[in-house]
Amino acid sequence: IQMRSVRSLSRLSRVLSSQVAPSRTLQVRLISVAPRALSSTQPERREFQAETAKLLDIVAKSLYSDSEVFVRELISNSSDAIEKRRLANLDKGDALNGEIRITVDEAKNTIVFQDNGIGMTKDELVSYLGTIAHSGSKAFVQENAEKAENVIGQFGVGFYSAFMVADEVFVKTRKAGEEKGIQWMWNGGNSYEMSEGVETTEGTTIQIHLKKGDAEIYSQFLRMKDIIEKYSYFVSAPIILNEERVNSLNAIWTANPKEVSPEQHDQFFAQLTRMHHPHLQHDRPAYYIHYKADSPLSIRSIMYVPSHRVSQMEFATQGEEYGLSLYARRVLIKAKAKELLPKYLRFVIGVVDCEDIPLNLSREMLQNDPVVAKLRRVLTDKILAFFVQQMKKDPIKYNDIYKNIALYLKEGIVLEPEQNVKEDIARLLQLASSNSREGTLTSLSDYITRMQEGQKEIYYMYAPSRQLAESSPYLEVVKGEGKEVLFLLDPADEVVFLSLGQFKGHNLVSVEKWAEKADKPEDKKELGEKKELYDWVKNTLGSVKVNEVKGSRRVSEHPAMISVQTEMGAARHFLRMGETKGNEHLAFLKPTLHLHLNHPVTEGLIALKRTDPKTAQLLLEQIYDNALLTAGLMTDSRNMIPRLNDLLTKLLGKEKSTILTP
Repeated sequence: IQMRSVRSLSRLSRVLSSQVAPSRTLQVRLISVAPRALSSTQPERREFQAETAKLLDIVAKSLYSDSEVFVRELISNSSDAIEKRRLANLDKGDALNGEIRITVDEAKNTIVFQDNGIGMTKDELVSYLGTIAHSGSKAFVQENAEKAENVIGQFGVGFYSAFMVADEVFVKTRKAGEEKGIQWMWNGGNSYEMSEGVETTEGTTIQIHLKKGDAEIYSQFLRMKDIIEKYSYFVSAPIILNEERVNSLNAIWTANPKEVSPEQHDQFFAQLTRMHHPHLQHDRPAYYIHYKADSPLSIRSIMYVPSHRVSQMEFATQGEEYGLSLYARRVLIKAKAKELLPKYLRFVIGVVDCEDIPLNLSREMLQNDPVVAKLRRVLTDKILAFFVQQMKKDPIKYNDIYKNIALYLKEGIVLEPEQNVKEDIARLLQLASSNSREGTLTSLSDYITRMQEGQKEIYYMYAPSRQLAESSPYLEVVKGEGKEVLFLLDPADEVVFLSLGQFKGHNLVSVEKWAEKADKPEDKKELGEKKELYDWVKNTLGSVKVNEVKGSRRVSEHPAMISVQTEMGAARHFLRMGETKGNEHLAFLKPTLHLHLNHPVTEGLIALKRTDPKTAQLLLEQIYDNALLTAGLMTDSRNMIPRLNDLLTKLLGKEKSTILTP
């Protein structure tokens, strides 16, 4: 039990001057009555001024954000005491059935914590009381490094956390092997008493009389059970609350991964979600990552990827409550410690038990320390490497899980500032390809293995569906060269590729840009012959819609296509943001209209221009809007249907007059 010497409270005040009120120093003057001979009938009373009681109150209230953590602290102290006695008994060849008993009494407004641990002598009781972070556990661990792996209490104010909820505290302790015990009593006033020669069992018992208000909370059985399950469920010693065993599961993250069965993982996942992730309580883990390491950090962890499918609405409305649960030697330090993983991996849940993490005195705040950053990198690398492994091991299962996590991965690529991090995440992307059948996905790494000799770029194109992608005028140019094209069928993918830029030294290139470069320039003779046509097209459509007109003799299934001076994907993203009205975006994009002169529609346009200029104008506008729509740059399609009806009416009228003419 973390009992501290009152003689050390002056040192405590110096610590608190930096922790609580840096701008002013708390001065504590201790007044002690001359010690009298201790006996079972005559206790020793020690008095101190009111500032000390105030100081104890500041200790509790300033170092802990929630008063319920006093339960965690006292259980941790009991667990340490049991572990110390167990190790001491090992040297003697004796076994120990250690247990922690907690009794709540609503009628008396009390809580009693009792353990059969190592107990304390008078000197230890005096030494531990009043010294911050001095429970003797740290020194014990250093002296018994190989055996003391279950000792918890290396941090924290511990015993003082009880002052948040108590107006009276009674402690009885008896060192293992001693005949008599010690009693320590504090009634919330300006003094405490110590008595020797007390009849008590080996171990330590702490009785807390609860303050008004706190009694209504912490003297209730169900409330206390919830707190124990939240913070101390995986403490190795049995915890018995009012004769009912509370903790029944082992801390399986400390076990050998090969010795943990899938059923145990399911059971642990259910307990974890019930405690910290209730929205996943009826889910099952799709993957689990059981990871243990001693270098560069001491890590014991289990991380789960839930099978829960996240909708876009749920993804967009998720708050900041996420992260792995941080434990220290089986005791919860912080639930949902988002400092341990980057935000794009917030779908991963689980526990991490790391002895190297630096904590403040209350254990509740992770400090901005290189160790935290290192742990974050180690865990992140482990998760990403695991997904790469699963992608190769069972691609069908991975593709199914990828649907659940794709939004998070894409978010990571866009938001992470470092290129190497972006590419690490991009290894996990799954994309449709022009070289594979519908429903079959591929990765960027696999695409590179299939690149043509001498090919230096990765080609991609956006389309709302695979069918539209396969019928795109931009695809036919690249496909004619035998090059593979990745299909981006999600608008978010286009933003991801623009942010990524390159992968393993290969630039990501939109086929729209490549198709424009692939068209051979017209020779001067043909350009001269078509100048009148190009001028008519430009004047008819207007300089806003068309910055330049070019012609091509390349065989195509489309009469025309459009290119813009900026990146086409960036232009589409700009339009999705809804920042433009009408055709005002075209003035910024400065489109070039590429006419495929060998296409029957284009040839018909040229002929119709001479015989029926008005109908030719309607046809040209339809050709242009079709190209704009195919490029994904159409913002207002209201005129397309009426115009198309006019064209059909005119064409049917001509057909009818031709039939009626003798």
